[in-house]
Amino acid sequence: MFGLTRDSGRATELNRAGVKAIVGEIGKPESFIGALKNCDVAVHAAYANEGAAQLDRLALEAFADASEDGRLRKLVYTSGLWVHGDTGDTTVDESTPLAPHDVVMWRAAHEEIAMDLAQNEVTVIVFRPSIVYGGSRGIIGDMFRRAKERSAVRVPGTGEQAWCMVHVRDVAEAYALGIEHAASGDRFLLTDGSTQTALEVGEAIARVTGTKVELWPAEEVLARLGDYGKAMLGSTRVSSMKARRDLGWVPRHTSAIGEIEALYKEWLGPRKRRCRRLLRVAGPHRCR
Repeated sequence: MFGLTRDSGRATELNRAGVKAIVGEIGKPESFIGALKNCDVAVHAAYANEGAAQLDRLALEAFADASEDGRLRKLVYTSGLWVHGDTGDTTVDESTPLAPHDVVMWRAAHEEIAMDLAQNEVTVIVFRPSIVYGGSRGIIGDMFRRAKERSAVRVPGTGEQAWCMVHVRDVAEAYALGIEHAASGDRFLLTDGSTQTALEVGEAIARVTGTKVELWPAEEVLARLGDYGKAMLGSTRVSSMKARRDLGWVPRHTSAIGEIEALYKEWLGPRKRRCRRLLRVAGPHRCR
């Protein structure tokens, strides 16, 4: 099993977990295409803050290359719930026509490009996770970070918008089940079954970090974040009944708010390890 990472430090972690690390970048297919061509199954879950559409297109081109001139016969492609746009009070599923937020307009098209690999006898499965929590990254990780650095949790808009969420480990479990049981062309939404408002999430983070909530006016969110901010301000309610029914997927984590203390401790973990390294190398003034 191979795992692609840009960070040599993470490469060490992957190797310890029994995964052969490939140090490279999605934007440089030459850094990983050799290993990819020797894989029967590929899971594409990489993301980028900038140039995401172009990087994703390069990844899809690499998968096509690996299916034409290699062993690749199954691809798990990661999309996201934002391809459904702002659903208001309506709960949508995989049969609902897409209405993507502008920031992920390209994702809907890329799902179809991925599906076209079926022409190369590749089984393609698409997953659309909700807002992912757990670990140190993502929207929730950013909210923890701001609380730690600015002593305040910033919630976009009025905070009344609905956020569906799912734990990263449950996403991984769904992918494993998909590789085993899904049919080519299947698409699955993933959510832990809870729906909370952005404000409720912010209040939970403020409580566990001992900080306060700040409402971030919508016009400032849009001015600062553009299309990404527009998506953050929207409500998206989704159902994952198809994944539960067809894959036998049952999320073990059913509420980010319900386990916010554990999530915060988990988020602090990498920071504490980084501080210990800095203490060894540069002294206590570097670790704040």
